[in-house]
Amino acid sequence: MEDLLIAQKIADGDKEVFENFYNEYSLKLLNLCYGMLHNKTDAEDLVQEIFIEIYNNAQFFKGKSKLSTWVYRIAINKTISHIRKKKIRNIFVPIENEARIGQMEQDHESEQTQQEEKLKYLQSAIDTLPAKQKTAIVLFAYEQMPQKEIAEVMKCSLSAVEVMIHRAKKTLKQKLEIKYNEIENL
Repeated sequence: MEDLLIAQKIADGDKEVFENFYNEYSLKLLNLCYGMLHNKTDAEDLVQEIFIEIYNNAQFFKGKSKLSTWVYRIAINKTISHIRKKKIRNIFVPIENEARIGQMEQDHESEQTQQEEKLKYLQSAIDTLPAKQKTAIVLFAYEQMPQKEIAEVMKCSLSAVEVMIHRAKKTLKQKLEIKYNEIENL
């Protein structure tokens, strides 16, 4: 079915079309959100919010881009907004809670396997990337989206996406090498 027609049917309240649309995109969006948030519960909640926004705004899709591009733009914008809100909330965590959280994190780390620790470090390294690099590398690595489509989603040139992915990979490689050297020196 044509993208514009799908959006129109969703806007008109066609439950079957929306259900098929949901089935097609829910796992993709969950992977995207998880790749950026590293928290399954937050990612699941955010996916629901994304679908609510898509449902409420389907009438505004004009077909100037692919429907998937429009969906990913909504998802990325909502995810970045969620990350910003979470950072603001974390500023106000009382100091005594920070100590308790730190202790809980240490306890949890001691229980994890080496693979889980590597994954956690990789995820935290991804979190330190600038927003555009993080978005590009998550779409590229987690979603395995072609760079041309990433450029459409991010509203930038293909060469800009290539540069962002290259820089993100270079930064992550440096951070992982530093961490590996720290482990070797223990």
